[in-house]
Amino acid sequence: MTPGSSGQADTKPEPEIVSTRLDPEEALAAPLYVVALVLILIPAVDFLLSVPAPQPSSVQWRFAAVGLLSGYMLTPILGLSLALVISAVGKQVAMQRALVITCLTLALVLFGLCAAFMLDVIQLRASVPVDGRPAFESAWSRAIIKHLLSAVTLAYLGWRARRILPARGRRREPKPVIVVSK
Repeated sequence: MTPGSSGQADTKPEPEIVSTRLDPEEALAAPLYVVALVLILIPAVDFLLSVPAPQPSSVQWRFAAVGLLSGYMLTPILGLSLALVISAVGKQVAMQRALVITCLTLALVLFGLCAAFMLDVIQLRASVPVDGRPAFESAWSRAIIKHLLSAVTLAYLGWRARRILPARGRRREPKPVIVVSK
């Protein structure tokens, strides 16, 4: 025995083994956000590169651009939906709030775009030759249906998703679950 020892053998504590394994929602959140971003950006870039040089004062250009945009709406809505699910599973309130605001804002913009598009349709209808009317009617009908469905979908998605956000300024107590058995 050495002086000053208590008589017990010195034992070093075993090093604690820490797992580097992440929960699936933690491990997949960032890659899935990248997938969501790609679902949004690729159609946006494709649309921007497909539209001729901007001429907002031209009724024909506005009609063509808005009509073309209608074909690019579904994939970004899927991207926003995926991002909302990821943020909900990860309980990322700031991201949820940003996505809800984005969905509701885009819905309002699309509703306004639909109104402006219908005004352009009314203006252009008189200048369309008789033999081109069926194609014109088909084009604007398909475009307005797609835009309205997209706007309604975004509005519904944003409106329902806002309900997963915690109320500001107060904590909600979880409701007790009552189990009744015979």
